Amino acid sequence: MEILEKLGKPSYLLLGIIAAITALHFTLLEHEGNQNLISVSILIWLTAASLLWDKYQEKNLDLKSNLPSTVLGIILIVLALLRSISTSGYHFFLCPFIFAVGLVLLTAGFKGFQFYRQELYVFSLFLLYPAIMRFLGMIGMEKWTAIFSTFMLYILGFQPYREGVSIILPTGRVEVLYSCAGIDIVTLMIICSILLFFIVPLKTSQKILCLFLAPIIGFLVNCIRIGLLTYFVSKSADEAFEYWHGQDGSLAFAMISVILFGLFCWFSYIRPLTLESQD
Repeated sequence: MEILEKLGKPSYLLLGIIAAITALHFTLLEHEGNQNLISVSILIWLTAASLLWDKYQEKNLDLKSNLPSTVLGIILIVLALLRSISTSGYHFFLCPFIFAVGLVLLTAGFKGFQFYRQELYVFSLFLLYPAIMRFLGMIGMEKWTAIFSTFMLYILGFQPYREGVSIILPTGRVEVLYSCAGIDIVTLMIICSILLFFIVPLKTSQKILCLFLAPIIGFLVNCIRIGLLTYFVSKSADEAFEYWHGQDGSLAFAMISVILFGLFCWFSYIRPLTLESQD
């Protein structure tokens, strides 16, 4: 009976709804097979969960709503569920934000937009993700990746030259297409830097530095990957090329980018704050 009473509380019902929505979202992502989008989604959901947990720890969760906001919230959640059935991939970005708005209305009414503004900002990154991808695709990332990858190979003692987006060695060549240009890694790093702002209190200058440094790290790490692929082609190492050219290899370099950025943030911002709190 005690378990049933707990399950009947609004907070537990809300937790159940959030868990179901999260499971639905990741089921759709897994079916799509976009590893980079799955990584971004995990980071966004974890950041939102961390912010909610902080509110819960402070006993600062407001679950007051009224009939109009409750009805509107239910309508938005139902619409998002119906939209999730669509074969169009845009629901990966749109539905989580609609779910978040619906849950805010359902649990806290119209005043909840102010109360849960940080969480809504976090979920709005799902809408920012495709916009960043589209922008990076418009500025010719393929060409810039080919230029810097060629330069890296030259520094390492190879004899590369470039024709457009093709990197050519005496025994092989690689063409840098859209999927190899590092657009997904750079987008991931931009999202990571923005999520950091919600977790760690940073000054404006520090935020600007993170927004500048994170995509640079992602871009350079991907250029190393392209240089490595060019080397494999020149040595006819087909198996190595196929692995590091595929999603698993791309995800590995994306994780390297995140780790490097995380180490920078740890030693520059997080560790000093931890030492200050201990004093």
